[in-house]
Order: sequence, then C-alpha cells, then structure tokens
Amino acid sequence: MDELRSNVRRMLNNQDNIRIVGEARNGREAIDLVKELQPHVVLMDINMPEVDGLKAAEILAKDFPNVQTVIMSIQGEQEYFRRAMKAGAKDFLVKPFSTNDLVDTIQNVFNKWVKDRPELFANEPKADVLSFFSTKGGVGRTTLAVNLAVSLTSKGKKVLLIDASLQFGDVAITLNQPAKKTIYNLVENGDEITLGEIEKNIIKHECGLDLLLAPKEPAFAEAVKSEHILKIVETVQTMYNYIIFDLPPNVTEKELAILDRSNMVFLVATLEISSLKNTKICLKTFGDINFDLSKIKLILNKEIPNVGFGKEDLEAGLSIPVYATVPMESEIAQRSLNHGEAFVLKSPTSAIARSIIGMADRLVGPATVVDTGKSAILKIKDLLFGS
Repeated sequence: MDELRSNVRRMLNNQDNIRIVGEARNGREAIDLVKELQPHVVLMDINMPEVDGLKAAEILAKDFPNVQTVIMSIQGEQEYFRRAMKAGAKDFLVKPFSTNDLVDTIQNVFNKWVKDRPELFANEPKADVLSFFSTKGGVGRTTLAVNLAVSLTSKGKKVLLIDASLQFGDVAITLNQPAKKTIYNLVENGDEITLGEIEKNIIKHECGLDLLLAPKEPAFAEAVKSEHILKIVETVQTMYNYIIFDLPPNVTEKELAILDRSNMVFLVATLEISSLKNTKICLKTFGDINFDLSKIKLILNKEIPNVGFGKEDLEAGLSIPVYATVPMESEIAQRSLNHGEAFVLKSPTSAIARSIIGMADRLVGPATVVDTGKSAILKIKDLLFGS
C-alpha cells in the first residue's frame, strides 16, 4: 500500500489540475479523512485492512454522495468491475496503470459527476488573508509576521507566508532560507500564473510553513504587479487556512490591493514618537480613502514600561483599541533573528513568544490535533483544487 500511494503521488505531483489533499493507510482512515476533507474524488484500493475498498466505497456512497470514488484493483475481471459499481464507485482502474490512465480516469469522473455542480464548490473554505503593515521600518513587522505564521502552522493550520516587501524583503533571512525560488520567478517570463507554477516556487520550511519569498534583487520588484499578487491569492485560497502578507512601509497600488483583499490588517506600532506620529497619519489616510477601518488591528510591539506613555495613551491618541501587545525582549528577539529561527519555537515560554502564541490562539482557538493518517484522496476544482 505504501508503494502504491508513493507511485500515485509521483504520477500526480506535476498535474496542475489535480491535488492530493490526504492519504490513508486503510479503509477506516480513508472514511474519516473524507469526512474531514470532503474531497471531490477518492482513489480507493480494493484490498485494504480494517475496511476493504468495496465496503469503504459503499459507506462513502451512502454517507457522502457528493464524493466520487474510483476503485483500483490488480484483478481486472468483469466481476470485480461489477462489484465496484454496485458499491457506488464511479470508475475502475486495473493495476498497473499509466499516468495518462490515472489522470484521464480522475478527470473523467470529475467532469461527469462534479464539474457542473456549482453547489459542490460554493461552501469550500477559503483562507483568511492577514496582512502585517507598518508606517516605518524597524518596528518588528517581519518578525511578528514570521512568528505568527509559524505559530499558526504549529497549531496544525496550513499557512502561506508571502513576502510582499518586494524590494528589500527579510522573510528569507529571518527564517534562514536561501531565496533560490521567489515570487519573481512566477512572473519573469510573462506566463500564466497557475497552481503548478506557484507550487514550484514555494519554499517549504521545516516547520511546515510555506513561503513565497521576495525577489532576490530590488530591480526585479517592479515586474511583480498587483494583479499578479491577487491572482496568486485567488489560485491558492482554498488550499490554505491562512495567507499572511508581510508588507513594506509604503502605500502604493500594490499595498492597497493587498490591504483591500485582507480580512485583517495588523498595523504594527511601537512607543517611539515617530512611529506613533506615522501611525496616526496612516489611520487618517485610510479614513480619507474610505478603507474599512474595522479590519485594522493595532499591534503594540516592543512594549517597555516607563517611557513617558503606554498602551492607554496609545489607544486614546489613535482612537483605536490595541488588539495585542508584544513585550520588549530584545535579547531573545535578536538571538532568534541572528540564528534564523522563530522564537515561538526556540523560546516558547518567553513573554514575547507567549504574546504571539496568544494571538494565534485568539485567531483559531486552542491547539488542534492534526490527523497524520496517510488510500490516496484527491480533490479537483475546475482544473484547480482545494484542500
């Protein structure tokens, strides 16, 4: 079974219109994963432990009629085909099969039983888009974005962190990742942005976080347009729980496009007078352009006592509540940055880490248990797909 799953995964990895969203070791795990993931198409081997493929297909047809099953078997006799169809399967693959046979079967089932039923796509969950923004550099925006992304990932959430500080992005160095692939590689040839191309240029951090990094050189930044960024979000939004942007301290067409698309905007400020002045101007500017101010969540970073004013003064001066406060722990933050490690993993009991973990808790609730059960479950969506 492990070899079969590996072969199927290899055959489908480069298919732009098909995405494997889960794997299971037996029929019982497959049924549980279908309940959780609600894929469009399921590949089910006829011989599986605990619950065999035919019984599992029968249960899926009864309990999840919108999920379509393809049975795989080494036996190609008509009797096995008949039994698979009786169990509710929509097609039958005889092993061994070629990549073309596999892809054609999945797409035929999708086109016949799923594609023209828009109600199957209407309620698919889409990622919440969170943007970290500040009005000046040096306030710790990238550090907060990185550590929140890592914290959400550690809670079992699927997260994509996009470094939209296109000229001088720091996400790569903050997580000690070589920028071998970047967002620029997606647009440099003028090709259509597809899921397959996006995935080819995503860096996968060891903690499970996906990264789409800023261009290696400032000169490449202009090639990335706001429409490219929005296309990326549109393409992957059903694959992730959260898409997090680290934005530069600018307000151009690109930043405004991302901010408009965001569900929440984390506006980062410190107690330095220049930061407070710029933050106040920023809020007024957003108000002047009729930006939805309810999306803005003020983050007080690097909080230290006895500097002349504090959180209450900040709230009164800006007329906006502080969503979260992150204490100043410069030694932990600096050591984490220099080592290219997230402090929420390296120093999880520190006050600075607990504040970020608290933000993640506030967003998603207490930590969830991830089911790592591995039959091959696939989802297709209109030549795109969800997770």
